[in-house]
This record gives sequence, structure tokens and C-alpha cells, in this order.
Amino acid sequence: MPKLYYASPRDLPEITPGPGTRGRVLQTDNATMIVFDLDPRIVIESHKHDVEQFGVVVRGSLAMVIAGEQRILTAGDTYRIPAGAAHGVRVFEEPTQVIDVYSPPRTDLFARS
Repeated sequence: MPKLYYASPRDLPEITPGPGTRGRVLQTDNATMIVFDLDPRIVIESHKHDVEQFGVVVRGSLAMVIAGEQRILTAGDTYRIPAGAAHGVRVFEEPTQVIDVYSPPRTDLFARS
């Protein structure tokens, strides 16, 4: 990937990891950042990553479960998910946007050629 110092959403590759979930990905040598747009009332089932994840809710609201602990998060709230911790999300009634950062970088987002 080329080195980007600045990028608009249109410059970043888009992923659709599941129905109602779209993300714009910025990959660096040491981390991955994804701006996710989540449709109302979607559920992201519990899953795990081998990397640490942290993020912030930009707009909207959701219920998040991390390692069995549930919290209601709204705009401005942050979260941290240790590597290997099970986590999932249920989005409430409005479109929601979150920014997730993963470290070390995710290597499973794009098909290898």
C-alpha cells in the first residue's frame, strides 16, 4: 500500500465484513484504523481477534459485550478490547459510526494476490 499522509474517505479501501457493516481502512506499519458505519438494529456476533482493539463511538449508540461485560455506549464513549477477548455489538435504532484501531495491524482484511 502507498504511504498516505492524508486521506479522504474516498481514498481508503472499503470493506463489508457483514450485512449492514461498512468500513474504510487505513493501514500503517504499526496499526490499522477502520471507520465503521453500522446500520440500525444490526448485530455483530461475538468473535475474537489476535490483536488489541480500541475505539470510540462517533455517533449513534450500541450495546457492546467484552469478555462477558456489557455496556451501553453513545457518542464520545471509548472501549478497549484485549487481544483474544470475545466481543460483540448490537446497534440500537439509529445509524452508528465507530472508529476502531487495531495493534499490531490486522493482516486478515484483504485477499492476498
